[in-house]
Amino acid sequence: MSYIIYLDQNVLSNLRQRKIDEMNANEYKKLKLVLCSNQATLVYSFVTLKEISQIKVDKYKQEHIDLLTELNAKYINPCTGELLNIHPEEIWTGYLENEIINTEMGVNSLLSTTQIFSRKISGLPIEDSFDSINEKLKGDLNNIFQYAEKQLSTIATFSVPDEHLQPLADLKLNLENLRIATQKIKAPLFEKNQDLGPQLFRECPKLKSLDISNTNVSDVVKIIESVFHNENSTFNLNDYFDKTPQSDIARAYSLMNWAGYYADDFTKIISGRDRFNSSFNDMQHVVSSLGVHFLISDDSKFCIKAQACFAYIDYHTITCSTKAFIKDYCTFS
Repeated sequence: MSYIIYLDQNVLSNLRQRKIDEMNANEYKKLKLVLCSNQATLVYSFVTLKEISQIKVDKYKQEHIDLLTELNAKYINPCTGELLNIHPEEIWTGYLENEIINTEMGVNSLLSTTQIFSRKISGLPIEDSFDSINEKLKGDLNNIFQYAEKQLSTIATFSVPDEHLQPLADLKLNLENLRIATQKIKAPLFEKNQDLGPQLFRECPKLKSLDISNTNVSDVVKIIESVFHNENSTFNLNDYFDKTPQSDIARAYSLMNWAGYYADDFTKIISGRDRFNSSFNDMQHVVSSLGVHFLISDDSKFCIKAQACFAYIDYHTITCSTKAFIKDYCTFS
C-alpha cells in the first residue's frame, strides 16, 4: 500500500539536499528514501506554495520546487481535493500567475484587509479603527465587483447563444445586488478601551480550572468549545464557519489557540518574523492535509493541535514528527 503523506513546511525545507548535508540528520535521509520509494505518495497544497513564495531568496524558493519535482509530489487541487499529477514547476508558474490576477482583481487587497481585522481582534497593535477597516473592506469588495462587471461588459451579446442570454443578464443583476448589499456591512461594536485578544478568555476561571494542557487530546476541542459557548452565549461560532470538515478544523484550531492550548505565539511581535501569518498558515496546513494518511511536522505544538483537530472531526490521519514516523511507522529498509 502507498501511503499519502503531507509535510509541514519545516520538514519539507529540511529535506532539501543542501539542508540534509548541513545537518547530517539520519531521519531526513531516511524520510527522503521513503518518499522516493513506492511506499509513499507526497502531496502538497497551495499553502505549501504560499510559504515558498514568502521566502526572500529566489535560489531557496527554487530548491523547494526542485525538491517537489524530485519526490514526484502531487498537488492537491484546492477546489476539488483531487491529486494532480502535474509537474511542480508548472504548478508553481500557475500559482505565481494566479497571484498576479488576484492582485489585479483586488482579491489580495481584500485578503490583506480581512487579516488586518483579524489581527486587531487578536489584540495586535493595529492603529486603524474598526470603522476605518470596515470602510476599506467595503472599498475592496466594491473594486472586486466592479472588476467582474467590467469583464462581463466585454462579452459581445451577439456572440452568446440565445439560451445563455438570460443567465448572463441574471449574473450581471446578481453582481450589482451583491455590490449594493456589501456597502451595508457595519463594523463590529466594541466598548471604548475594551480588551481585545485571547487573554480574557484564557483567564476565564472555568477554563483555568480544567487544566486543558493535560486534557486528553481527543476531548480538548469539545471542552474548549463548551466553555467558549458558556462565556459567549450570544455569539454563535457557526455564523462564521460553514459546516464542513475543513471549517470544523479551522474552528477547532482557532479555539485551541485562543484558549492557550499549545498556542502559537500569534499575539507577539517578533522582529523579522510574522507569527500571526505563520500561525494562520499552520492552521491552513492542517485543513489542507485532511484525508491523508500521515501529516509530518517537527513542530511539537503543531502536532498536538493537529491531532486534536483530527480527533474532533473523527478522522484517522496520523500526525507525528519525522523521527516518530521513521521509528514507529516506516517499513522501508
